[in-house]
Amino acid sequence: MAQERVFDPEAIEEYRQFLLGLLETLENQVVPVLGTGTLSRAPAFGTAPGAADAAGRYLEFHAATWRNLQYLRGTLHGMEAALAAVAASGGEADEEATTAFAAAESDAGSTGGGAFADGGVLTDGGAVPGIASDGFTAEDAAVEGATVFDA
Repeated sequence: MAQERVFDPEAIEEYRQFLLGLLETLENQVVPVLGTGTLSRAPAFGTAPGAADAAGRYLEFHAATWRNLQYLRGTLHGMEAALAAVAASGGEADEEATTAFAAAESDAGSTGGGAFADGGVLTDGGAVPGIASDGFTAEDAAVEGATVFDA
């Protein structure tokens, strides 16, 4: 039984406001603590055995955490911008995506996976011609806009 999709601008705005709240918390509370606050410097590990190793591990952890927070920040900004664009379009983009996914779903029975008949796959809302879904590798990610997930 097919479920009908209905454009709900109120739900989009509610989720967009939720994302803006997360961004505000991240940018005003978390990022300052790691960027310039108490967690911006490594603790004084002293000269005990293993202190240098602990300091190195802390610096690696801090760098990875900072990088991940910046990725999260960028993702939240991107999601908010996409929701704003969908709300401004009145659902036209949502209808286009629904049509593309429906076409991919109907083609999936004959070509396997989410592939189109021409060998392309649906990635990030757009078809990438010539990349078959079976055997997709990291080398194939050179196609702009393609997303690779390691299983």
